[in-house]
Amino acid sequence: MSYENVNATPNFQRQSLGQKGLRVLGAAGTGQTGEFYRAITVTDDAVLTLTAESGDNLAAVEIPAGITVYGLFSAVTVVSGKALAYIA
Repeated sequence: MSYENVNATPNFQRQSLGQKGLRVLGAAGTGQTGEFYRAITVTDDAVLTLTAESGDNLAAVEIPAGITVYGLFSAVTVVSGKALAYIA
């Protein structure tokens, strides 16, 4: 599955408003293979591993509830806690 380029205004609006959908990921949860994500919102204190398409990856990083991490991620793993992964 590919992702939409956010340079086009309609694509940006769809992704920024979550209209492409999301995945609810609990402890030991992972995103769908081949799916990309634009934002990860932590709902319960979590330890996340994220693979970024650009910039740095995160490996088992503790993130408190209420924080959103933005980027373009090809892989998301919730080691513990709970997060919402918004589809790109």
